[in-house]
Amino acid sequence: MRTIHLGRVSIPRSLSVFHAVAKVAKSADEMVLVSSTPAGPFVSVGYHQLARRELNIPYCESHGIPVARRLVGGGAVLLDSHQTFWHLIMPGAHAAIRDLYNALMPAPVAAYQRFGVNAEHRPLNDLIVGQKKIGGTGAATIAESLVFVGSWMFDFNRELMGHVLNVPSEKFRDKTIESLRDYMTTMKDELGENNLPSSEEAMNVLTEEFVNLLDSPAHADHLTEEEEAESERLTHKLFDPQFVFQNEGWTTLGRKIRDGVYLYEGLYKTPTGLIRMIWLEQDKWIENIWLGGDLLIDPQDGLSRLGADLTRERFLVSELADRLAASFAAVPLTGLTPSDLLEAYKHRLSLVPEDSASMK
Repeated sequence: MRTIHLGRVSIPRSLSVFHAVAKVAKSADEMVLVSSTPAGPFVSVGYHQLARRELNIPYCESHGIPVARRLVGGGAVLLDSHQTFWHLIMPGAHAAIRDLYNALMPAPVAAYQRFGVNAEHRPLNDLIVGQKKIGGTGAATIAESLVFVGSWMFDFNRELMGHVLNVPSEKFRDKTIESLRDYMTTMKDELGENNLPSSEEAMNVLTEEFVNLLDSPAHADHLTEEEEAESERLTHKLFDPQFVFQNEGWTTLGRKIRDGVYLYEGLYKTPTGLIRMIWLEQDKWIENIWLGGDLLIDPQDGLSRLGADLTRERFLVSELADRLAASFAAVPLTGLTPSDLLEAYKHRLSLVPEDSASMK
């Protein structure tokens, strides 16, 4: 197993490097454990999210907080220099999401415990101490690699997290910050500021735990020329506004489409996260569907391909179940089922402000 511990790096590089290593890797290559600490704060939305729906973009812009879109699913997260992010890249590997977490979570759990933090794995993919979350993990397939991601949560700016999120009111924002204090913890909270390990010490321990778990000896390495070049390319792409704010045309809240056409949104909590379905409907005909949310889907582009297949031609609402069954058969993916989307449809709300009552 190659280990590439970069230490403190620029904000764009902290996100681009692991993507680059995964994209360049061939299926027969050895595993790679990459880590980095961003030089400052930024926000990353999950691959399947609508950035303006999740984030307070005016606040981010006025406070100079960059916004990126990663190629891994999950929710919007605040990243900064008080966290070290690690990525286990497994070329050629394949696994069901639940099996992956069950197999790999023992390593970060054991690493936290070695520093005196009584961490546990809470399915599906959370690290907790008691009833408080100390970190989440994620997984995705990037090119020919399965990637398992996580972080060392040395400290966390809960107030800033509350401000970068898009919430309905300032009262709700205050409640969000209060909930972050009540339901999450950090190594600083658990150990005290004077007892925190360095990022290097933490990564050395985590490396040892992955070596023991995977029976794969580690050797320190550096990025290849090809990995560096791909990292430089992704540095621009992942922070490019056209990529970050993709799919935000007709899905915009309150946007008038045309007379007689209604824009709806349905949300439903699945075992792997929250699915968001947005669609156009006219006289019981569905004309378009966008799928996204804070959830873990494999393959990475499965939701976009499923949405395209669902709306290759318009169909009647009464045909939704049959169309879902046919599209799921044509676009195999894990992390979502036809019944999840049927539930999202049942929980629909109009996105037109004057017609925003529940349609359940």
